[in-house]
Amino acid sequence: MNSRNAGLGVFLYFLLAFQALMAQSKVDFSIQIGSKNINQDENFIISITVPANGNTPESITYKFPELPNFQKLGISRGKSSNYQNGQIEQRVIYSQHYQPIGVGQFYIPSEEVVVNQQVQKFDPFYVSVSPSNGLATSESNSDEVSISNELLAKANQPFLLVSSNHIRPFVGQGFTLKFSLFVPESNTQELAFDRNDIQLPKLIQQLRPRNCWEESFGLQVEKVSQVEIKRKKYTEYRFFQATYFALNDRPIQIPSLSLQILKKEKVAGELKSIPIIFKSPALLIQPRSLPNHPLASKVPVGVYELKESISKKQAKTGENLVYTSSVIGDGNGILWDSKGLDSDYFLDFNRLSTQSSVYPSMDKMFGDKTEIIQIIPKQPGKFALKQYFYWIYFNTRTEKFDTLRSKINLEIKGQPSDSRVNTEREMEGLYRGIENLRSDEVVWNRWANWRQLANLTIFSIFVVLVFLVWKTKK
Repeated sequence: MNSRNAGLGVFLYFLLAFQALMAQSKVDFSIQIGSKNINQDENFIISITVPANGNTPESITYKFPELPNFQKLGISRGKSSNYQNGQIEQRVIYSQHYQPIGVGQFYIPSEEVVVNQQVQKFDPFYVSVSPSNGLATSESNSDEVSISNELLAKANQPFLLVSSNHIRPFVGQGFTLKFSLFVPESNTQELAFDRNDIQLPKLIQQLRPRNCWEESFGLQVEKVSQVEIKRKKYTEYRFFQATYFALNDRPIQIPSLSLQILKKEKVAGELKSIPIIFKSPALLIQPRSLPNHPLASKVPVGVYELKESISKKQAKTGENLVYTSSVIGDGNGILWDSKGLDSDYFLDFNRLSTQSSVYPSMDKMFGDKTEIIQIIPKQPGKFALKQYFYWIYFNTRTEKFDTLRSKINLEIKGQPSDSRVNTEREMEGLYRGIENLRSDEVVWNRWANWRQLANLTIFSIFVVLVFLVWKTKK
């Protein structure tokens, strides 16, 4: 009997543990459908947003559906954090990219998206695909620098390449590494991949720089696209893509990588698969130090723009205004600090929300820091928000430290919270509102007394000097 109770207790214990484990694995997620009007060069995107809730991105499993008339490409990952009411909510965004295989209007039936074995369906819709604008080209000349003339000379031969859009980035500036196989349009060989599921993880581990911050594009299958390099057409099979931010100026050495491909040939009348090996050239990336500056290690590095808005530019004292700022750029936006909200005699500030996200766009990784701030004016007058809201960064385009400043000016009317001060006219600094200070206050009377005493002292000294001079002459 005791053994039966003990066995029942063990069973209940494991049952409760299993239920607790299942409860932890449950994830609430939402589905976002991308633009439904694209051209043939663009990707259609379905995204899911998953609250982190203590889970790491690696612990979240997901599955996107197959879509008719579209080919699955890679999955990119974004992150966002939302600060609201003193709490931070972390979220992860996964985006599945689909490449259209034709032109027209395609019906997408209701399909399932699975996250941690939980299923959600989206409603059916149509995607309109217009003709392409032409072949995609290499995004910059810096990619072509990575391709040696020796490789390009073999016009009819495939080649393996690890390329970077920057060879000499600044420390903290993002540079994107792409690991691809290029097959020329004129290629006549019949090729097939050979156990990429085993080869690629090892190769990707070799090419990852160690002294860098990584933001991966999350490709889970090779991304196939038509490209043009130096007026030659290729099919690119992209296996890996990530943006890196160098943490110091130490050289980054990407070693030569070897990928085995199967070439199908007829040998003695029988079709056989013959392994051939492609090797990528080694790649050296030399980060550059930033110019000497007190903030050199504390600010983002890249090209940024400020998008801002405010609920009203003309308001009355005591009225609530909502100011929204979004700083967007291709640098590591994680380094953006939340703006200090030091209220002063004229304006009160209260942070309502802070959101930061990192997301891929085309062949770059972008960061977005958005803040929503409540402003309550306490004094009438004209106020330039550039005095309060500005962001310092290193501009890689000008190669100088730069500042984004608010361009919004407020005009506040009404009664001041302190009747002794009125800033109806726009004044700055120490003299703001001084026109309304009373000149007959006690402090001025005290100053007048001290001035009279000083005058009397100087007059007394003058009389003594005259007396001494007169006495000396006698």
